[in-house]
Amino acid sequence: MSSPVHLVRSHPISAFALLACLFGWSAYGLAAVGLGTNPENMPLGPALAALVVTSCQGRAALRGGGRSLRTWAASPWLYLLAVVAPLLLDVSIVFVNHLLGAPLPTGAQLGAWPEVPVTFVAMLVLVGLGEEAGWTAFAAPILLRRFGLLGAFAVLAPLRILWHMPLVLTGHMPLSIAVLANAGFQVIALLMLQHRRGSWTLAAVWHASVNAFGATFFFSMVTGPDRDRLDLLLALVYALAGAMAFVLHLASGRGHAPGAAVEMDVPDTSPASAGGSHVGTRSGANDSSP
Repeated sequence: MSSPVHLVRSHPISAFALLACLFGWSAYGLAAVGLGTNPENMPLGPALAALVVTSCQGRAALRGGGRSLRTWAASPWLYLLAVVAPLLLDVSIVFVNHLLGAPLPTGAQLGAWPEVPVTFVAMLVLVGLGEEAGWTAFAAPILLRRFGLLGAFAVLAPLRILWHMPLVLTGHMPLSIAVLANAGFQVIALLMLQHRRGSWTLAAVWHASVNAFGATFFFSMVTGPDRDRLDLLLALVYALAGAMAFVLHLASGRGHAPGAAVEMDVPDTSPASAGGSHVGTRSGANDSSP
């Protein structure tokens, strides 16, 4: 019988998926036995899962993973774009929602804006870095190198959606955002990683900006049907943005060799190097031999 470490080495992506869900959903298990109420996903779950899987590959792999996490290859202008682009999308969605009947934010509501930078920093550390250190820094380079863009999307988008499903079941997240917005953002994150080698932190900054300006600020200013429509608009906009980004990627001519641009210093977790066969499946996506 294979040891747990050997199984992780042989099936790194499946092990990552299982551990990301196990860690991310741990608060629900604790609540079920009376420890805590109103639980939500633990955003550090994917990062912890990546750390465990990388540690099982050996010290060299752990050092390589650490170097990858310290690679911030993008220019300051791109980081500014990762902050501003989600903000502009949120503001546009608010105005569209107003045209459909929702009230505009009041002066009193907008007066809480000094809290947004503090929220952004908290979201960057807990949600942005916590999630994207797993999805984008660890799993995405491996999958892009082996499967290309579409293959990586076919694995990571369903996994990201599955990971957020407890939030849907507990009413913390609409199904439309869990599916459409996460799928659209997954395309954007993969393309940012491809076009800017090693800059996984762009996805982390974008993710934090979405939460800080949207969910906890602008979107908290409406309730009832207006909020439901706002959530649906957000989901549709991100699905459209992801589709448009993919079309532009193909039009640029870089879609012919989708895995070539990713050369991050990540551990080689291929079955040959790990001493295993091929990786099984997880969350409905085939990740055989990633």
